[in-house]
Amino acid sequence: MKVTLDAYAVIAALLGERARVEVQPLIESAAICAPNLAEVLDVCVRAHGNDEPTVRERLGWLITGGLDVVPLDSGLALAAGSLRARHYHRQRCAISLGDCCALALAKHRGWSLATADPDLARTARCESVDVVALPDSRGKRP
Repeated sequence: MKVTLDAYAVIAALLGERARVEVQPLIESAAICAPNLAEVLDVCVRAHGNDEPTVRERLGWLITGGLDVVPLDSGLALAAGSLRARHYHRQRCAISLGDCCALALAKHRGWSLATADPDLARTARCESVDVVALPDSRGKRP
């Protein structure tokens, strides 16, 4: 199965969250959009207090293991902006621009999107993108 990972999926794999067991087998045939990779580094270092060189090394291992990092070109950027403009609502659907980058990539490639985010999962389904519903840190799936 080909799949696009959102930032949370990779964070879960790196930090041992509940979704790790489900994400690890996907890595060798998965892609992540470059802005989401930036988010992974930011969250692991800033929010979880991990050492940046260690996080970079582990990300390198995932990339060596087959995780495809896709640059954000103008087509994907515009698609992500369009998705957010159409679906974002501060209270009902607080989908981030980074999440929209992941969704734009999945939609462009015709792949599934792996996420634990309920707003992102709902938006993906509205856009006819299959969702691999991952458990969040409490075990709840979108």
